Amino acid sequence: MDRNLRAFLSVARKGNLTAASEEIGLTQPAVTKTIRRLESELGAELFSRTARGMFLNGTGKRFLQRAEAIENQYRFAAEEMAAEQRHEKAVLRIVAGVAYQSGLAARFVSRLHADFPRTMIELRADLLAPTRPELMRGDVDIILGALVGNPPEGITTHPLLSANVVVFAGPLNPLHRKEHVTLADTVPYPWVLLHRDDQTADRLTRAYDDLRQPPPHIGLAAHTIEACLDIVANSTALTAAVDPVRPLAQERGLRMLPLASPLWSFESGVWVRASSLGYPIIQRAIEILDELCTPLRDKNWS
Repeated sequence: MDRNLRAFLSVARKGNLTAASEEIGLTQPAVTKTIRRLESELGAELFSRTARGMFLNGTGKRFLQRAEAIENQYRFAAEEMAAEQRHEKAVLRIVAGVAYQSGLAARFVSRLHADFPRTMIELRADLLAPTRPELMRGDVDIILGALVGNPPEGITTHPLLSANVVVFAGPLNPLHRKEHVTLADTVPYPWVLLHRDDQTADRLTRAYDDLRQPPPHIGLAAHTIEACLDIVANSTALTAAVDPVRPLAQERGLRMLPLASPLWSFESGVWVRASSLGYPIIQRAIEILDELCTPLRDKNWS
């Protein structure tokens, strides 16, 4: 990539000439000269220079958006060329959302590693939002999560399953034994949700509001789905979670309440860089995920 752009991006992100020069392997005077040359070519200053460092001005912020787009395209092009010439990736980094954490992600990477034993596969759990910036930068290769919104340029998606958000109760909750349950029946009981899961809290609040009930009492938050289920198993609290975690819930004696419909549903699947699709390991990953998710896709939520 153009050296002027590399210097600009580094200074913009670091806010400091010394840190930027260390990152890109140039002397501080050379970085200063490069930035001045770029500003001269553009006919505009890009930074406000202060004793505390260099900070983008309005023009610089607009140019940053263009520069990052160029950086992404360069990265995508380089990966595309590498995919054409290499048969294996040295490292494959995967982020899996909660719908894939009841053993699905583990089965997936085990099968993938059997086919590509020379590739180091790193699997990380991310319970909520897809880490799209990491995918764009190349820090992550595959994201398994909700297909919400249009993918950015250079990113493609592949649907795998419809995830339904349902309600689980443990043996200590009276609803555990009921054959007919409505959402109104859940009002007296507290809820435990995943930490930072604002979407579920908002959805529950709206659902209770439709019933003309006060907001749900969300008295507990946990950092893992297993912890949420363990708390429900040992209290009268309820939790809302995607139906693929049902095996984990059943192991703890939890029951999915027989509501008339899920709290809500969403499509879930693969996020991947289009430039990486030439790698055989990426192609095989999608094939394995399709095979594993077909039974879940065909199963009725109830």
